[in-house]
Amino acid sequence: MWIQEVADGSVNAVTYSPDGSILYTQDSGRWFTAWDLATHEGRRLFQYPEKCSDHFPRMFTSPDGRYLVANTSPATVWDLVNEELHTEVPSKHAFAGISMGVGRVRVECVSDDWLGIRTWDFVRQSAGDELREWDVPGTIKTHHFSPDGSRVALLNWSDVVTIADVPTRTMLHRIDFPKRSLQHCRFAPDGKTLVMYSSDGISIWDMQSESFRVDKVECDRPYWMLAFHPSSQFVGVRRKDGVLCLVSLQTGEEIRSLDFDLGKQATCLAFSPDGLTCAVGGTEKRFAVFDLDV
Repeated sequence: MWIQEVADGSVNAVTYSPDGSILYTQDSGRWFTAWDLATHEGRRLFQYPEKCSDHFPRMFTSPDGRYLVANTSPATVWDLVNEELHTEVPSKHAFAGISMGVGRVRVECVSDDWLGIRTWDFVRQSAGDELREWDVPGTIKTHHFSPDGSRVALLNWSDVVTIADVPTRTMLHRIDFPKRSLQHCRFAPDGKTLVMYSSDGISIWDMQSESFRVDKVECDRPYWMLAFHPSSQFVGVRRKDGVLCLVSLQTGEEIRSLDFDLGKQATCLAFSPDGLTCAVGGTEKRFAVFDLDV
């Protein structure tokens, strides 16, 4: 296990390079830093501008490892080869924040009329398809595409999740959550599981049986603090006491808890692309990288 001190405040976001050799961190001093996982050497890359707010820190890397996308406001894309700002995502295509899109060469956001999904190719810096006319009730609060892009989960403002076929825009399944106050929904990497988030827990839906595997797993603000393992059936979440734990997507049971004394609470986590390690940031100027043995 490796525990690393950083210079500025809490570590708010972490992500790995596609080959797993570099860990990128974003701290409360607005710095992005690249950490070599073999040597444990860190190198500051850039500092996002003071004009940017960062209410929901999250980072993504492009498949070729060249670009680092940060969900600041405005959202920024950094060129890691030239070590410079590549572009800012236009506000029209970053309404209410961005998510990394299918293929990881585009970002996505809900349109400002809450009726569609806008896409933007950040490599070419150009607008992509605008996906509208969905067979869903009401307006769209948030969305998430399946890994192959064939389906999308659309959460509306009345806590109804619609799973739709992307080519035809037609509804495949509908999941009602009365009075659950859902915040988000995401497909697991295998595309067979959908996890739905409320402020104090997650619900696990089985796509094949069209039923709940687990009605609720209690955890703390999963919208800010949840990561899927890339190949195994578990997720990392934060417990109510601020400690990171690993939870089975099959049973909802806790597999393992991990307390690295990273501060009042863990702030972010990410699994390496090969699934062998996990990085977790904390509030006390440090992060930890540990081997997974589950």
